[in-house]
Amino acid sequence: MEHSDSEPSDDDGTWPATREKRVYDSAAETLITWASLPSSADARHRFDDHNSDLLECAAAGIVLRIGQNRARQGELGVTGCCVWDAAVVLARYLEWADEAQSGDAQEDSVRGRRCLEVGAGCGLAGLSASALGGLVTLTDREETLALLERNVARFSEEYCGTSSSASPSAKGKRRKDRSVSKSSAGATATYCSERPCAKYLDWDESLEEQLWAPLPPEPGDEVPEGESPVEPNRFEVILATDCLYSLGGAAALASVLKALCCEEGSVAFGARVLLSQELRAPEVLETFLELALPHFRAARLPPPPTLEKPAPCVVLYRLWPRPCAAKRL
Repeated sequence: MEHSDSEPSDDDGTWPATREKRVYDSAAETLITWASLPSSADARHRFDDHNSDLLECAAAGIVLRIGQNRARQGELGVTGCCVWDAAVVLARYLEWADEAQSGDAQEDSVRGRRCLEVGAGCGLAGLSASALGGLVTLTDREETLALLERNVARFSEEYCGTSSSASPSAKGKRRKDRSVSKSSAGATATYCSERPCAKYLDWDESLEEQLWAPLPPEPGDEVPEGESPVEPNRFEVILATDCLYSLGGAAALASVLKALCCEEGSVAFGARVLLSQELRAPEVLETFLELALPHFRAARLPPPPTLEKPAPCVVLYRLWPRPCAAKRL
């Protein structure tokens, strides 16, 4: 299905891209992404071989220690128990966007913005956003929540606090080592002004009831009698990594993003979406795009230059609501 747009396309059909490419047609985009997809097995698992229950990944200038549950990874219907390449790619992109000086990449910076990660799994992408100064809520299903909560708790203990000599705005003082290892020691400085939180999120239930959270009043604020002391908490950025495993999952993700970003009064009305996905089945990606493009504009993003090695099986997208669907924040 093709969707008309007023802006001209700069897509020259190359893959992988070195600049952003607008996405207009689900079938054409699927053909482009799969045309040059490597067939060799070593093109996958570029950043972790899933041989350890603890991955130490340098992202956002610090070393994140991410627990994994290899024992459950092979269980039928269980996902999100290990870190996949797509999460590392999105973490690196967030780091690069934070340093961008202009353009759309700068607009993707999560610093100071309320972020929601859906299908967070082990939580690498969301915790990277938190380390970069984002105000992050990470969500997933019940079978993965315990692991996610442990990773969020470990991160909060190591990097979050009320005072620190290193603040999220001190870009030049963060570590430059972006390698992934299983033995490096983590930093001890505090990077986050607000602790991230992990929540159970059922995509089949009311998203508003599950996610609508109040903002605390500012110190010294006086609340008139009879009025609520809090304001609605609205998300500005949605993060998603490796949420497309099946046709049903593609339809569910498209529906959730539409409900979050395109329905007036929703908890993330007008938010932009950053989606990182490992290419596994062409029909799944095509189905998702076909369902999403009527409601979102989309761009395929180039691999972030902060990647220390290519991830040829991962595709990265930005989606933002069409003007007829939502007003930009």
